[in-house]
Amino acid sequence: MKRRMLFWSLGLILIFSAIAHAAVIGTNDEDVKQYADPIMDNILQGMSTDNYSIYVKDFDQDLKSLLSQKRFIEKRKEILDWVGSYLYREYLGYINTQGATVVFWKGTFDKTNNDILIRLTLTNEQGKYLVKALSYQ
Repeated sequence: MKRRMLFWSLGLILIFSAIAHAAVIGTNDEDVKQYADPIMDNILQGMSTDNYSIYVKDFDQDLKSLLSQKRFIEKRKEILDWVGSYLYREYLGYINTQGATVVFWKGTFDKTNNDILIRLTLTNEQGKYLVKALSYQ
């Protein structure tokens, strides 16, 4: 019983330590938008202009290695065929989780009347916010 209590106490201390040291963007919408909007602007500009360098400018190394220029061309075509060209977006909010900030926008594209959820996951790597994940739903 004492071992179990000690185990749970240590586990809770480790969890709260990890949360306390998580490198998130901010604790309010203004802080998050200040950092996330320019990153999202680069991504959407890169997609709109077919510019791989701009698209991946803020990606972390893991994501860049997964998305080669050839893969970017394929994914870009899939997105353009699916929803069309980007028109505008509306900020919805964010969550801070496991040392990252996940930011949500409602995107509007020219080939669909449906709202598209854009989800961007950012992490802090050596003082710079980088894209860890990106999805359109």
